[in-house]
Amino acid sequence: MAKKPGTTITYPEDLKWEAVGPLDENGKGIFVSLLYGDLETKSPTNFLMKYSAGVKAPPHIHSGDYYAVVVSGNFRHFLESENEYKVLTAGATWVQKGNVVHQDCCIGPEDCILNIFWPQGFNVEFVKNTCRRIDSSYAKPCLTLTPVTA
Repeated sequence: MAKKPGTTITYPEDLKWEAVGPLDENGKGIFVSLLYGDLETKSPTNFLMKYSAGVKAPPHIHSGDYYAVVVSGNFRHFLESENEYKVLTAGATWVQKGNVVHQDCCIGPEDCILNIFWPQGFNVEFVKNTCRRIDSSYAKPCLTLTPVTA
């Protein structure tokens, strides 16, 4: 890290990655490196998120919207089927509205890194039996999780 008045530079080797969920027996999982804000309050937050290669997040929702950019890797973001959209690569972006069930996974041999901005703060709720969308009256069975393949 390098600091001068008015500027702070953080080099990749200086990023501090924190696991945000369980890790598998090989230490793979989902990690964040906070850039701005914090993970506990409902205030603007920006972080880098790293998915280890092959890791898939279970169905989940966030109460607020977020804005994401793929920095590196081959990533999938989807609502119902992994093949809803093309594979997202460096420079791809998406906006995820709050209270919409979705899933994510990192495919291929490399880890995936995302930059995610949360205007109203970060939170996550994992969904087990029903998929909720913006219209909370909509409900249907959630997906069965399967291993990620490239």
